[in-house]
Amino acid sequence: MSCADRSTGPHALIDLGDTLAECSPAIRSALARLRQAGEPAGDVELVPLPAYLEERRREVMSTPGFWRGLAPRPEGFALLRLLQQTGFSVRVLTKGPYAAPQVWADKVAWCREHVPELAVIVTDDKASIHGHVLVDDWLPYVEAWQREWPAGLAIVPAQPWNVHASFGQRRIRDEPTNRAEITAALRGCFTG
Repeated sequence: MSCADRSTGPHALIDLGDTLAECSPAIRSALARLRQAGEPAGDVELVPLPAYLEERRREVMSTPGFWRGLAPRPEGFALLRLLQQTGFSVRVLTKGPYAAPQVWADKVAWCREHVPELAVIVTDDKASIHGHVLVDDWLPYVEAWQREWPAGLAIVPAQPWNVHASFGQRRIRDEPTNRAEITAALRGCFTG
């Protein structure tokens, strides 16, 4: 398969939250503003999030405009450029919450502003969407996707919640020091 034929070449799926967009800093900031008297001060670890904050996190992420206001994540855009330069047809793949349909529109609006050239797929189940590569920071989504598409390559953007995961030939953690390994794995999608 030729890398030059982008219309029929391999497809890459790239996540939105904490991959292309800076989601966690916005959540931390919102949770700090919502802190109640007597609750611990300082930054909270988002994974695992204390049970008493989980409902607040969901509310924050479902607030109209939350997703539209997120800053682009430079590391995610570097991965996006690498995918494009390697010859992939790239689509944004993001999960839409069942109980908050307004979030679906906000995620598409963010993409229209920051990556207008990319198709956007908002879904209830990322594992149901085929691609040759999935770029996603959230390991439960990566694992489910790889069970459905075992030949697929997963690139996992480095985040504190995935530092201790197992990585190997079909799952690579994106680190500043292993870009050559990722590039070689991506190129392998055109020959495999």
